[in-house]
Amino acid sequence: MILPDGDWWVLLVTDGFTVEFPPEVYVDERTAESEGERWSRLLARDGCASIERPFPGRWEIGDHWVRLNPGRTDEPVEEMWVGTYWTRNGYPDPEAELFENFEAAREWALTPPAGGLVVEVIQNPWMVGASYRVRDGQEEAVAHRAKVIG
Repeated sequence: MILPDGDWWVLLVTDGFTVEFPPEVYVDERTAESEGERWSRLLARDGCASIERPFPGRWEIGDHWVRLNPGRTDEPVEEMWVGTYWTRNGYPDPEAELFENFEAAREWALTPPAGGLVVEVIQNPWMVGASYRVRDGQEEAVAHRAKVIG
């Protein structure tokens, strides 16, 4: 199936520095927001954990975070991949970078930052990731094949 170009909404569920479930990509912001709310309620286990909403598009449930991010493709694609880069400070930047295929996602994930050295690579049909040594710390890039929900 060919996916149209344009604006998308990426929903990530993370546990610390780990993308916990396959990223979901939506064409409609309201649907993505509703699914973010559903994920947060599932992770809260029927009220056993509290759901914090520090700002729109973000739910925090203990160590789990549900993140809603805009994305864009400039041409139609056959499959979509979502990349996230974790800095030494523990922040994702970017939180959600869209790629049109595995090859583009792999090239992005395996390209170390300036002054960085690749120390580990993990790859399977659904994800590709690399860890880098950068100065005195470690940074990581990971790209997952997205679940596209039109």
